Amino acid sequence: MLDGFATAGHDRSRSRASIVSQGCPTDVRAINQGENTMIARKSAGWLAVCLCASLAGCATSRSEIKLQGPVVSPSGTAAAGSARVVVVKSVTDERVFEQAPSDPSTPSLGFGGSDNATAQVKSQAIGRKRNGFGKALGDVLLQQGQTVQDVVRENLVAALLQSGYRVKSLADAGTDPVVLDVHIKKFWSWFQPGFWAITLHSDIATELQVEGGGAPIEIQVHAEDKRQAATERAWMEITQMGLEKFRAEAARSVAGKL
Repeated sequence: MLDGFATAGHDRSRSRASIVSQGCPTDVRAINQGENTMIARKSAGWLAVCLCASLAGCATSRSEIKLQGPVVSPSGTAAAGSARVVVVKSVTDERVFEQAPSDPSTPSLGFGGSDNATAQVKSQAIGRKRNGFGKALGDVLLQQGQTVQDVVRENLVAALLQSGYRVKSLADAGTDPVVLDVHIKKFWSWFQPGFWAITLHSDIATELQVEGGGAPIEIQVHAEDKRQAATERAWMEITQMGLEKFRAEAARSVAGKL
């Protein structure tokens, strides 16, 4: 009987040992494998975003992009020649560049910084590249032959025509034209990192001062778009998106007010 009891006890011990060896460790291994898989997936996703953001468009380089001009569609009144004449006398770039701003929406430059940049480079600068962690790297400039002043002028002219005005040079304006001086306060596209996607932003702000008039007409717009990578095409498209909003807001702001 003692032998039988001993045998039964041994079998129960062996059964418990089998459960321990075959059950719990397997569950623990499954949990650990699941956690490791989840961590690996998150790490891979974050790494992919970082790599895309930092490598697309050569983030450490200085890129040049060309913006498309607006399609000018004069209103019926402007086309008929009976509308008020407007002269865009001057367009002044009054943006303030900083050497190392904490806010990415503030204009800045690489390659020696804005303190060492020429006036020509600043007039072409429209954005700053960054890596997946938001560190400022290379620059985004307009191509040679385009400046921020030129781009704002042609988009404002398109908005004026759309609103029913005729736009002429001062020499061809005749008597009593509306003369505008344009002050560019903001024109900047910037980068916001994210976990699965990045967000590109575009800010444009101007003041239109009517010669001999009162308070300036303020036009301010913001555009944003989510992307997987900040390619040169993406920089161009977010800036074009901002300009589309600028034209619409400018047309609304000046309609019947000049």
